Amino acid sequence: MPTTPHPTRGVTPCTRCGAQIRWATVVGTGQRMPLNALPSPMGGYAAYTAGSGGLYVRELTRDRAEPEYLEWKAVSHFSSCTGGSGQQTAAPPPRSRSARRRPSVQPPLWGQPGVPRQR
Repeated sequence: MPTTPHPTRGVTPCTRCGAQIRWATVVGTGQRMPLNALPSPMGGYAAYTAGSGGLYVRELTRDRAEPEYLEWKAVSHFSSCTGGSGQQTAAPPPRSRSARRRPSVQPPLWGQPGVPRQR
């Protein structure tokens, strides 16, 4: 008995193509994966919402080829994103400030005699 997800809860736009996606946690590895927001009969993943409200996803395998109780078929957004050539454009590194100048004379370590000051 496949179900359908809530139409707007947990949906965010993709930063590359603007499509509506949902972030899910992959069962077994714990990695995050973007899914297309709407279910698809051609999906290769089964997604479900846990009691804690998190979205979890598992890959459909030969042994478990159909969604089970309260799961819905989903498509990975990695395979359907149209926002580029597949390479993530890295943000430029933040600009760093110039190094601070250190004092030319280091004070003596604690317990060591210091250099007498000249007046």
